[in-house]
Amino acid sequence: MHSNLPVIPIFIPLLFAAITILFRRRIGMQRLLTFIATALTLGFSIFNLFKVAKHKVLVLEMGNWASPFGITLTLDGLNSILVTTSGIVFLATLFYSYKTIDKIRELSFFYPGFLLIMVGINGAFTTGDIFNLFVFYEILLMASYLLLLVGINKEQLKSSISYVLMNVFAGSLFVISVGYLYTIVGSLNMAYISQTIANMSDRRGVYLVGAVMIFVFCMKGALFPLFTWMNRSYAAPPISVSIIFGALLTKVGLYSIIRTYGLFYYESSFIKSYLLILGAISIIAGCIGAIYQSNLKQIVIFNIVISLGVMVCGTATLNTYGVKGALFYAVNDILLKAALFIVVGLVIYTSGVKFLQKCGLINKYPLLAWTYFIIVLSLAGVPPFSGFYGKALIIRGLVLDNHIYIATLVAASGLIVFYSLVRIFLNIFYDNINKTLQLRPLPKGILVPLVSIVAVAFLIGIFSNQLDGLINNGVQMILDPKKYIEIVLGKGA
Repeated sequence: MHSNLPVIPIFIPLLFAAITILFRRRIGMQRLLTFIATALTLGFSIFNLFKVAKHKVLVLEMGNWASPFGITLTLDGLNSILVTTSGIVFLATLFYSYKTIDKIRELSFFYPGFLLIMVGINGAFTTGDIFNLFVFYEILLMASYLLLLVGINKEQLKSSISYVLMNVFAGSLFVISVGYLYTIVGSLNMAYISQTIANMSDRRGVYLVGAVMIFVFCMKGALFPLFTWMNRSYAAPPISVSIIFGALLTKVGLYSIIRTYGLFYYESSFIKSYLLILGAISIIAGCIGAIYQSNLKQIVIFNIVISLGVMVCGTATLNTYGVKGALFYAVNDILLKAALFIVVGLVIYTSGVKFLQKCGLINKYPLLAWTYFIIVLSLAGVPPFSGFYGKALIIRGLVLDNHIYIATLVAASGLIVFYSLVRIFLNIFYDNINKTLQLRPLPKGILVPLVSIVAVAFLIGIFSNQLDGLINNGVQMILDPKKYIEIVLGKGA
């Protein structure tokens, strides 16, 4: 179905980002405008979700330039649910920011940066054009540089160097690979590229470009051995920024892998093996890091590496169970990684504790403690929580694809996730309260965004069957590129 709806989650935050800059010295107005923009974006994202459930795919040809010549935006079951989930996290992060971020950061273009990174993420999820994927990457990266340096201190400056250098290098590789792909197929439209590759007899050049492109997405997604920049870059900024970075930016890289692998490189056994190896090693590296870390933020960051490895392994199977599981798991992971960072932020806010030590916060904040425990169970894949369904599908997909050892690794990673995160519960929350700590009262209402995110994740787990139709729509667009091509280019393509 042709519609203008796909551009709205991009246009609204872009418009309001420009308006908020005009009110740099008026924090109250910036807060209000950012809330309106975020709420409207989430509202339209949910509306688009229902439209996609009815019409399968929404397509917008910018300026009425027909595909493959013009810029195309598309929404299907794969990206519409990611845009909506991201909107939930953005709204929760905004409420958390209101309560915790200091005025210096608010006066340093925090809210315009917040909205611009929303533009980049929604655009990267929505674009049907490989070059504009690069453009939206650059938008979200420029905004992330701003957020990384908001209220800058020495630690943030040091951590930003590796982040900027990594992204400059990755961006250069990406635009070179896009240019080379264009010389081979003569178009930047993803549907047309997929159609052209399917009709090629010699695909060696395309697969070489694919290896470079997947390498870039693995850098963006922080897979082994390309995740070392993330440890400092995601730990140094304020928690409000870490939430966006940890929960969302890495998923843009994952989405790019799923979309390009499914459309361009689905017949390449080399790319498949490449992804399986990177995914498996990422799980192992993440597990080792999560076990040996005592820094609260670093434990969460290494758990991000584990989950990315699990999702990439599911994607690599390119069968219904693996891809469906990866998408379910991604939705769950976006929500719960955001919740994890909020919990860590609240612990640091109230106690000042950044490393594992006995605090006994369950006596002071039982709701915070037990909400965190639910997060742990879900991320570990314990039924009936939302993490179980996605991981079970991924394991089944791997078994059907005869990757028994990797399936076992994915299952075992749940135990490591549980162990690494339950250490925080036992040290920070459980036991008698540590009377040597001078606890700072939490702001009123600060637990609302946390509980809301966890509640949404829990409901997704309980009502996962109700989402099957939408998820299956997205999975079919990946597993059967001809359907995607017919809708975007027209049935005569």
